[in-house]
Amino acid sequence: MNTLPLHPAVVHAPLGLALILPILLAGLAWAIVTGRLPARAWLVGLLLQGVVLGAALVALRTGEQDEARVEGRVGDAQVEAHQRAARAFTLAAGATFGAAALGFALRNRRRPFLTAGIGTVALSLAMLGLGIQAGHRGGLLVHGGGILAAPGQAEPGAGEEQSLRQDSGDDDD
Repeated sequence: MNTLPLHPAVVHAPLGLALILPILLAGLAWAIVTGRLPARAWLVGLLLQGVVLGAALVALRTGEQDEARVEGRVGDAQVEAHQRAARAFTLAAGATFGAAALGFALRNRRRPFLTAGIGTVALSLAMLGLGIQAGHRGGLLVHGGGILAAPGQAEPGAGEEQSLRQDSGDDDD
């Protein structure tokens, strides 16, 4: 039986796509409005955003399943902060998908499509920011003295507290 959690393997798909989608969506919108691509090309962005949304939903589900495995090694507050960030990312992915779908519905009307396209790009940037936040919080769980630390090596949250102290320039030494 595989004892590795599924969640870490799943989360990289939506985060990786979220990184490239703002550029891709902006390029598609520009190419469609300027006539360099047919309006149906927006379907590529819509489908990729659908993949982000679907993968984010799967990541939420696998995270909930793996939650019990990590709660004993890291603090509840850290896990909850990561969950909140992941939910916000998933909501933003849904909003971006909705805007992309609206753009696809309006693809043959230049000005309304442009408005929907700009809105989709803006939402994809917000989604990216939320994805970075969720990924950072997840990374702190794993690498910040949490899940990968040997038992007794670091207290829960020590990595995040240390990085926050370093960021603010405060040292208790």
